[in-house]
Amino acid sequence: MLKPIALFINGVFASVLDEILETQSALPEQILFLQPYSGYVIKKLRDDVPSVESPMRLFLSITDDLATIRYQAEIVGWRDKRDLSQDEKQSINRVIAALQKGERELYNDAPSSTGENVNLLYVRRLQKVSSPFSVAQLRKLSDGEPLSTARTTAGGYSYVETEVLELAASS
Repeated sequence: MLKPIALFINGVFASVLDEILETQSALPEQILFLQPYSGYVIKKLRDDVPSVESPMRLFLSITDDLATIRYQAEIVGWRDKRDLSQDEKQSINRVIAALQKGERELYNDAPSSTGENVNLLYVRRLQKVSSPFSVAQLRKLSDGEPLSTARTTAGGYSYVETEVLELAASS
């Protein structure tokens, strides 16, 4: 059962998502990785880690079209990259090298005060949204207001209400 909130990530490279789509078309339940470009922990993921049994919906815009939701997926895990053991890093890097060749490996080059890229999202069931829709159809969990379409740079995320997402996804 999906968690009662969803996550929106602003401006992911379409090439990264298309590579995941290609792998998951052959291996539909294969869990792959997204590495949001941020040095700050996504706290709700850390505090209530999604799982295969209790995933969180993820909506994504791409760098070439920040104001439109073009992809959705399920987040089925989260880790702080700083806490991964060497064995875990090696295992994840093998999966990335084999199935996400464009990513090559875990990276750690976020433009933040911490200088680290900390979030590792485990995702499955990525798909293109059949009818892309404006980010303004998503309402922030924090204040119930729509997300702004005046987006000029990639990066950042918002927690959004799932009721609105269900309506937007079906439109």
